[in-house]
Amino acid sequence: MNRIMNFKNSLQRIEGGIRGLARALLLLLMMTAAHAQQSITLDSIGFVNLPGDSIEIQLSFDSHPPDPSSFVLDNPARISLDLLGVASGLNQQRFNIDSNNAQSVMVLDDGSRTRLVVNLDELVNYETQLFGNTMTIQVGNDTGAARGGVVASNVVTGIPASNNNRISDVTFRRGDEDEGQIVIDLSSDSVIGSVEQVGARVYVEFQNTTVPDDLNRRFDVSDFATQVSTVDVLGQSGRATVVIDIDGAYEYVAYQSGAQYTVSVRPPAIDVSGDAATAQYTGDIVGVSFQDIPIRSVLQIMADYYDFSLVAGDAVSGNITLVLDNVPWDQALELILRAGNLGSRLEGNVLYVAPADEIAAQEQLEIEAEQQAQALAPLFTEFVQVNYANANDIIALLTGEGGGGGAAAAGIPGEGGAAAGGGGILSPRGTATVDERTNIIIVRDIEEKLEEVRAMLSRLDVAVRQVLIEARIVNVSTDFSRDLGIRWGGAGSAPTGDSFRYGGSQATTTELANTELAQEIALQNAALAGDQARLQALQSGTDPSLIDALVSQAIASVPIPAGNITFPDALAVDLGVVSADASTFSIGYTGSSGLIELELSALESTGNGEVIARPKVTTQDKVTAEIRSGVRIPYQSQAGGTAGGSTTEFEDAVLSLRVTPQITPDGRINMELEIQQDSVAAGSGQVPAINTNEVTTSALVNNGETIVLGGVFREESTTTETKTPLLGDIPYVGRLFKRTARASRRTELLIFITPKIIADIAIR
Repeated sequence: MNRIMNFKNSLQRIEGGIRGLARALLLLLMMTAAHAQQSITLDSIGFVNLPGDSIEIQLSFDSHPPDPSSFVLDNPARISLDLLGVASGLNQQRFNIDSNNAQSVMVLDDGSRTRLVVNLDELVNYETQLFGNTMTIQVGNDTGAARGGVVASNVVTGIPASNNNRISDVTFRRGDEDEGQIVIDLSSDSVIGSVEQVGARVYVEFQNTTVPDDLNRRFDVSDFATQVSTVDVLGQSGRATVVIDIDGAYEYVAYQSGAQYTVSVRPPAIDVSGDAATAQYTGDIVGVSFQDIPIRSVLQIMADYYDFSLVAGDAVSGNITLVLDNVPWDQALELILRAGNLGSRLEGNVLYVAPADEIAAQEQLEIEAEQQAQALAPLFTEFVQVNYANANDIIALLTGEGGGGGAAAAGIPGEGGAAAGGGGILSPRGTATVDERTNIIIVRDIEEKLEEVRAMLSRLDVAVRQVLIEARIVNVSTDFSRDLGIRWGGAGSAPTGDSFRYGGSQATTTELANTELAQEIALQNAALAGDQARLQALQSGTDPSLIDALVSQAIASVPIPAGNITFPDALAVDLGVVSADASTFSIGYTGSSGLIELELSALESTGNGEVIARPKVTTQDKVTAEIRSGVRIPYQSQAGGTAGGSTTEFEDAVLSLRVTPQITPDGRINMELEIQQDSVAAGSGQVPAINTNEVTTSALVNNGETIVLGGVFREESTTTETKTPLLGDIPYVGRLFKRTARASRRTELLIFITPKIIADIAIR
């Protein structure tokens, strides 16, 4: 049976070799035919900028090239040179040029000749020169005398008009790669087309060319299932235009071969490198096709082609058939292994392939051998000094448990030490204890695990960077107020002696009546005093010439009340400005029987205030810090229950900054912030009222950069008017019966934050 299988495998190898030989012979024949048609190859192209806005194009061939045949277009400006029997060996077709005259150069190979198309901004002169296997094309203003060799000097002109220039036929076909090909047959190869892409359309234009009536129409080619939907052939004003409408994204190539112009439209190439399904693969995109071929042969072919070392076990067998297109080669290799139930291990640069269960068994044996080696390896003790971290935190990572022991616990497991819990670095035989006084970890384990402990400490036991956070809280307030008031009043009585009196209040008129009564009594007393003085003078025999003087003196000795009027009882309107700082203006009128007083008072005040608070705090990376400054205000609170009494409680009015910084890998600072600014409200009662400004936010800030976290702008405007009803509403006159107070207040709160990473200080 083995001989039969080996014989079959030999036949398959022979058959595969015959097929490969046939393909090689066919490829050789094709290459020979192509070489017979194109025996000269264009090897390289170069560009040199020359003075005078000209450019020189240098072409290098593997042998002496033929003389080019050329023609030019004026719209668009273009120079075309055909090299018969020349093949292009360049790896691209389009070359952009940094020149004031030329935009780009296209190199097109149609199998029988190579066409060089120079796209220009405007028509300029050009000349070609041959020097052995090198051809130079000078385009621009400085074309002149030849520098040796064959010279062909040309002056650009347009295609001459001819009644024979026409489009003979337009056909459409579907290519092998699902591309749509529009083939335009021309009357001669002297008719040159220009192509332009505008959005979802491609325009092909032929100057001085006519279109037959049977072709001057629209062709619907949507049934071909390509990107092309319609093709319009238009002929007008001696110009032929072919408009190609395309659906979706596309790529196109336009080229002319003799009297045939072809436009090929295809879907854009699919880039699978960024696809989520193939993102894990990094190999080149390939296509693989095998038909009933041994897996060992496939692996050998891929190893030879992609240049990697391969070791395949004896158990690798079986045949495979697969067709993969546009996949990374490492994904194709994985699919081949999966189809054969094979596994692989990469050791260095060698890929070892064997059945998956065999590799799994080998790995299990290796794990068991490693465990046995660890069980027999000698144990070593090492004292690990922890410089910056907490030793208890480090031991939790070593043992895979929640914590470690203290200084008194330094010992072996079962006596206060910490053994490996299965999730840490230590082996099952390893132990670790902590001496909290010196912050030293005592580790006992095999040498391999001790190396891992040292590596971990070198990464974790490092100084944590620190951050200085400075906040600025700016509170700006502007106050403005304007008061305008009036007070006026008076008192008096009718001079005719009747009972009419006026005053600011009833007390004033009563005061006037009492004054009048007192004056009448005083006058009567004065008259009696005069009569009595006259009688006494007569009785005493006084000189008659002195009696009148004695009577007058007696009358004058009796005081007559002046009738003072007191304010504010005498005010009729008391709407003045209350503040003692107000400016006043007063006028009055006093008559024989009354008086009137008027006072105008006004006050205007402006105030500006600015309060800046600058709390700052320094903390370590990812460690919360808080700073508080303020006052605790005591107040009496009524105690509950029937006992009564009161208790002393406190209300906080503080400025606080609470922050948790995190330094990002790119040197910026991410912060969780809580900022609060409190103050006691003016005019608070027994229980204080607190004005509070607070912001809680997260911010990402560059190192040393200041940003505004937030702000509050508040504007208050009040107008108060006090007036006498009805009288205060009278136009103009009503101003004598009202007081007006206007006030406005603006407050603005801005909070700035500036974090800075504190540079490490090197201690020697």
